[in-house]
Amino acid sequence: MRKEGLLYGALILLVANFLAKFMGFFYRVVLVRVLGTEGVGLVEMVMPFYTFLLVLTTWGIPLAMSKLTAEESARGNLGNVKRIFRLTLFLLSTSGVVTTVLVIFWAPTILSHFVPDRRIDFCFITMIPAIFMIATCSVFRAYFQGTKQVSAIGVGQTIEQSIRVLVGITLAVKLRKYGLEVAVVAVSVASVLGELAGLLYMILRYRRTKTPQPGPPPTKAWWSIFKSLFSYGTPVTLTRLLASLLMTLQASLIPRGLMMAGNDLRAATEIYGRFSGVALTLLHLPGIITMSMAVSIIPAVAELMGGANRKLLNHRVSEALWITVAFSLPSMLVLYYYAGELCDLIFHAPQAGEPLKFLALGGIFCYLQQTLTSILQGAGYVKMLLFNMICSGICLIGGIMLLTPLPGLEINGAAISLSLSYFVGSTLNLFYLTKNARLTLPFSNIILKPAAAGLFSLLILEGADQFLRPIVPSLGLCILISISVSTLAYFLILLFTGGLPVHTMKRLPLLGRWF
Repeated sequence: MRKEGLLYGALILLVANFLAKFMGFFYRVVLVRVLGTEGVGLVEMVMPFYTFLLVLTTWGIPLAMSKLTAEESARGNLGNVKRIFRLTLFLLSTSGVVTTVLVIFWAPTILSHFVPDRRIDFCFITMIPAIFMIATCSVFRAYFQGTKQVSAIGVGQTIEQSIRVLVGITLAVKLRKYGLEVAVVAVSVASVLGELAGLLYMILRYRRTKTPQPGPPPTKAWWSIFKSLFSYGTPVTLTRLLASLLMTLQASLIPRGLMMAGNDLRAATEIYGRFSGVALTLLHLPGIITMSMAVSIIPAVAELMGGANRKLLNHRVSEALWITVAFSLPSMLVLYYYAGELCDLIFHAPQAGEPLKFLALGGIFCYLQQTLTSILQGAGYVKMLLFNMICSGICLIGGIMLLTPLPGLEINGAAISLSLSYFVGSTLNLFYLTKNARLTLPFSNIILKPAAAGLFSLLILEGADQFLRPIVPSLGLCILISISVSTLAYFLILLFTGGLPVHTMKRLPLLGRWF
């Protein structure tokens, strides 16, 4: 099987993630305009609990499988790789069926405890069949990730997102006339069909790329692999269960806090829809960079941990952190400066601009936390991830409970709490990584130079905006030109200050020939 390097794999996923994110972003814009922020708020209330069920079903096994597959593949033990795949496929397909059956029977009772607005019940029930599909598909994703065939993951998620967007928009438009409760079902039906398409592609891709010859016999026993999967997967599951539980509590506590501040249920649902469906959507848009890097860095770190090549490990970690900061910082500055304008131009929801400003202040820590979490997972430090998430979760939930009910803050209090939790989580992850992995990170290139370039580019952005607004008739065109000028200035400053490592840029396909 052909392996793909870190930068190549990250670039493939970057392109696929860009397509998927663009389609998802377009999908979200259409949903906000068709269903309104109230309809999107209904969907966003149930999605965190749905994610909680998915984490419970997979139990961290796909990530454990990816790590084990990367280790065995690096040693050339293809027999063990096949055995790991077969056992994991049996475990997760079985758990997917069991969870689906249980949730179908207990859905009304479950929703009554976690969702404040019961208009979402039918939407949730319609989504349940996707649990089995996602659990099974995660096995194939983990296999391709562990064997560094990440292009399969990229193509799969593009197909999945294409079906979801096409079906979701078509059904949302057709069902809107039957009422909001019926129209939101379009989201769940689209999710099920999208996951089905992604699963079918993964199966076909696996059958086409798997090694045809028998290869060496496996050296690991079934029970040994089973124990390895659960010994590594359980701490990961506890971390992800905690993360999804925090998301569920967030989706439940924020509307309740808004009602305590004086809003009725419909108003609270609409405000929460603007926060989660508009502000958070814009905040997570630059995540195409960090999520691509996160998927590629786990096996890249896993195969080097415990080895003698610490220099290469240090280089890969530094490279991942540099890409995260350097490419996401300009996005954070743009979101902060143009918060209200972007929410209005794209979603027709200018009220989401104020919480977006507070979210943008913590955006860089959100992006760093994604990359650092993947690095620590690849290094095997999953127990420390759980501790760090508990600390950031306390900040998040405590802040939401204290700040959201305040009439002067309301949804801005939730945004402040989320940014604070990003800061605490990323700081703890970075501290533990540098202390325990014995890495020497070039903080000047990773933090100081991008920060200085970002400050200057922000000044250029403001100057360009003030210069262009009186002479450019279209606000959207004015914003586009200002962003382009400031972003170009940002990367030129990085290049001339040495904050844009030439040796890294030379390795990028297409772009490398310019360095």
